[in-house]
Amino acid sequence: MSDSATPSELHVVPLAPAAATLVDLAERLEPARRPVLFDGVGARSELSEWTMLTWDPVEIVEVTVGDGALADGDDDAFTTLFAALDRRWPGRMTTSEPRAAGLPPFTGGAAGWFGYDLGRQLENIPATRPADADLPDLCCGIYPCVLAERAGGGQRVAVGRAPRSDVEAFAREAERLARDGPVATSFEVDAAALTSTFSRADYLAAVEAAIEHIRDGDVYQVNLSQRFEAPMRGSPAALHRALRARFPAPFSALLQTPRASVVSSSPELFLRRRGATVESRPIKGTRPRGATPADDAVQRAALEASVKERAELAMIVDLVRNDLNRSARLASVVVDEPFTTDAWPTVFHRVATVRALVDDPLALLRGAFPPGSVTGTPKIRALEIIEELEPVRRHVYTGAIGWLGVNGDLDLSVAIRIATLVDGRLLIPVGGGITMRSDPHDEFEETLHKARALFDVIGATP
Repeated sequence: MSDSATPSELHVVPLAPAAATLVDLAERLEPARRPVLFDGVGARSELSEWTMLTWDPVEIVEVTVGDGALADGDDDAFTTLFAALDRRWPGRMTTSEPRAAGLPPFTGGAAGWFGYDLGRQLENIPATRPADADLPDLCCGIYPCVLAERAGGGQRVAVGRAPRSDVEAFAREAERLARDGPVATSFEVDAAALTSTFSRADYLAAVEAAIEHIRDGDVYQVNLSQRFEAPMRGSPAALHRALRARFPAPFSALLQTPRASVVSSSPELFLRRRGATVESRPIKGTRPRGATPADDAVQRAALEASVKERAELAMIVDLVRNDLNRSARLASVVVDEPFTTDAWPTVFHRVATVRALVDDPLALLRGAFPPGSVTGTPKIRALEIIEELEPVRRHVYTGAIGWLGVNGDLDLSVAIRIATLVDGRLLIPVGGGITMRSDPHDEFEETLHKARALFDVIGATP
């Protein structure tokens, strides 16, 4: 692909449907080519109508925050990324552009992960816990071309913000990959060696400490997590395929780099922007699925009747409203669906929908990050308490995964239900919101419910 400056005009190359899926194609791309796959189709069609795959970025933007402090004149990671996009497509990120019918939402731009610790640069949170994995906090490629397939009907297209010859070359490689035979991929996790950053007793004590902070009036709610870890060998793509079969989710994703890979089965939308319209769907409240239809109904009813879960979601909705108000047009923030229930293969979740009008996507990200549903309220004090109670940094977990389009549109999921493979270590973090009504034993069990799909896939029984 040409390294020369590329125009912002969109080029489209229709492709014939192929027997090989985009998931198949992702397995045929080496990590050195930094493939990124978004393949939530089938779980919630209204949230993920397209499967999208891209590879061979023309630029890589990585930032590691260290202690989070910015020197005078330094840009935060989001500003750095937007500057890279603006160099390649000048002036496009703040120019609203209607999306053509029949095309995927992502037609070129940045894609990757935005680690939780980027929030240190925005909110001046001290870093007292070790960064115990060699992971950049911002890891994005700049991708001019995208291969996409619509759910049902088999429509497949290559699209790009590049010279037409480059988009056509990208389409030809997609066709070649589709013709290639299957790649034998596998993974092996030493589930017997699974460990956690907390013992059960220590996690219960940490929940009690969080409740004490609430009693003292420091916060109303704080998110607390533990991280499981086990040795892993083999292909992240094979792990992704197994997880998507066990827990199909609207924000399923696979991101591979030479240093590390992330597999996501996130059910939670952090931010979606189309034109000026922004949507967020915070999740708070969880129950496991029942073993029988009758038990399933009991679990759902208990979740919907829970005063604790309702209050937890209400508090986070207020936080999300406040975060969006930092960048939204005056009086444009509204709560469309305050309390709904989503059913997933292993859990029920309580969900709300918050919408706003935001003209500046950079201001949107800087005002809302990290996601409120996985921090707590008030957010700054919750971030400080997380730093106090959790023994290691969160890295990718509870940050965001997704893409930023050349036209300012974006899709970012909350980085939950993820597994990160780095240096032969599979990291599986899980957590939950702590309130005054929390029972420490229930909170511990909730983390296991949330990790159930990943545990099933790797054969772990913690």
